[in-house]
Amino acid sequence: MLTPSRRETPKKASAFHALLLLVGAVSLGIVRVSAVSAADVPPSRQAVIVLRALAYDGNLKNRAGPVVNIAIVHKKGNSASEQMAVAVTQAFISRQSTLVIGLPIAISRLAYRTPDELKDSIVGSGIDVLYVCDGLEDDLDAIKDITRQTKVLSVGANREQIEKGLSLGVVEMDGKVTILVNLQGSRLEGVSFASDLLRLASVIR
Repeated sequence: MLTPSRRETPKKASAFHALLLLVGAVSLGIVRVSAVSAADVPPSRQAVIVLRALAYDGNLKNRAGPVVNIAIVHKKGNSASEQMAVAVTQAFISRQSTLVIGLPIAISRLAYRTPDELKDSIVGSGIDVLYVCDGLEDDLDAIKDITRQTKVLSVGANREQIEKGLSLGVVEMDGKVTILVNLQGSRLEGVSFASDLLRLASVIR
């Protein structure tokens, strides 16, 4: 059974239990989800779990300013990627009252055209978290290079993206909703996930 460390404060322990219960509820089907393909976790569920998982990045407060800026990036001209970006953006906006490590969140959407343009957008807008939609498979290496240079936490839309080096994702594995963490990728982005999250997640080392 997963339990918080004895050294955790009651507030941290409560947050850990909330995250544990949420993932378990989705996995068991207690939380109703919208109709999607078998391999997908609906954006609404992803948003809730990702926002709670962000609180377990011990370096986020040092990287973020007064607001945790989350950007959803899609492939310009790819209709499926653009549609996903709209759905994911709406899901995060619906949770915009959520505080992450005591900070408010801001949500934006970016169209990927070139690596230089993406980097300029990240730096210029002070992006702290980048959600990478489907349709950017051919650009994934360039995106990884940028998130690692700028120390931005990357969130993947699917398991393959995390296996290829993005930091974090909420995916379906063996019929269960799972938090998937690429440990090496996250460290290269300056992310330090707490052991509580790593015990709950499936970890690629």
